[in-house]
Amino acid sequence: MQFLTARLLKFGFISEEDFAFFKIKHSAQDAAAEITQFYKVFHSARWVGERFVIRLNRSLSNEALVDLNNHFTDILRTGKIVQRVALPKENDELETLDLPRLIFTPIRSRFGRFRQLIDAINCSPTM
Repeated sequence: MQFLTARLLKFGFISEEDFAFFKIKHSAQDAAAEITQFYKVFHSARWVGERFVIRLNRSLSNEALVDLNNHFTDILRTGKIVQRVALPKENDELETLDLPRLIFTPIRSRFGRFRQLIDAINCSPTM
């Protein structure tokens, strides 16, 4: 952490939000709980052209979607985060085809915020 903070952050190679990429846990049980929480609602993600597609284990409530759009407008290049079914270009992935999705066009350099978005998704009310 000292190196990350004193060198990489100080000289602008990373940003504060990049610290969301990792969590420090002090026991195997805490690490297992973190992994379980990470996949509570989030399933997987992929790029489809310029759009980022987050596959979900279950749909989010409309209220949760409004909240995500309010809290993560800074990562949107255009439009909003929408919940919908698979895009036509995803038809090659039969094992995830029926999963609900969040789809948006992000600013690609905000990967730390993507992790924060996943954490927020996992804490959101589902249907």
